[in-house]
Amino acid sequence: MDAQQLRVRSTRRQLVKRAAIAGGAVAGLGLLGPVATAGAATDAEVVNFGNAAVGAERIAVAFYSNALGKSSPFGVSGDVASHTLLNSAHRDYFEAARNQEASHLAVLESLGLSFPFRTFAFPAGTFASAGAMLAIGEQLERVFIGAYLGAVKTGAATGTATGEFVAEAAAQIVGIECEHRVLIRDIAGEDPPNDRFYEGDVASPPSGQLGDTGARSTVYATGDAAVAALLALGITPS
Repeated sequence: MDAQQLRVRSTRRQLVKRAAIAGGAVAGLGLLGPVATAGAATDAEVVNFGNAAVGAERIAVAFYSNALGKSSPFGVSGDVASHTLLNSAHRDYFEAARNQEASHLAVLESLGLSFPFRTFAFPAGTFASAGAMLAIGEQLERVFIGAYLGAVKTGAATGTATGEFVAEAAAQIVGIECEHRVLIRDIAGEDPPNDRFYEGDVASPPSGQLGDTGARSTVYATGDAAVAALLALGITPS
């Protein structure tokens, strides 16, 4: 085993330990334990992002499964699409996306991260038509992107091995979430589907040039804020 593998294993042990200490997930919503907010970023704040990400990935698996007309451990039976919403090529996109979100979730849970709710109901009519489904899918991915960008920023600011580990993992995942957003926009026929020069909070607004017309994703300051944004879409946890 080389030095890098040892470092990763050690960091994972630290993260699991800190996750157990931090517990829960969203302080502001009464779902998680309290998280420090003053001064420099802390490992507890990073774990808060990680716990929130578990909830987000469960929502993602439920969303892509429902859209495909398939049940999942994280959705409710009434949400599963009762008729075909996607053509065969687009079903491949969604099958791949579901597998990717499931992989993200498995990795996060393997680190000892957790979320207090397991199943999620979507607003009525979400999976009644392709248009409604794609609209909420794009909103979901926008929140996911902002949440992982927030985790990158917070993790990097800790100056700790745990923070750096989480920042790197979040950066790897956010790239995939950006792919999902563009694919959803492509399926929806939005022109162009790749509509921004940058993701997240940057100094200049969209320029209006081709490829830079979209509103950028909010970078969430805490995992709590990201979960609140997801719940604001009308998603009900249980």
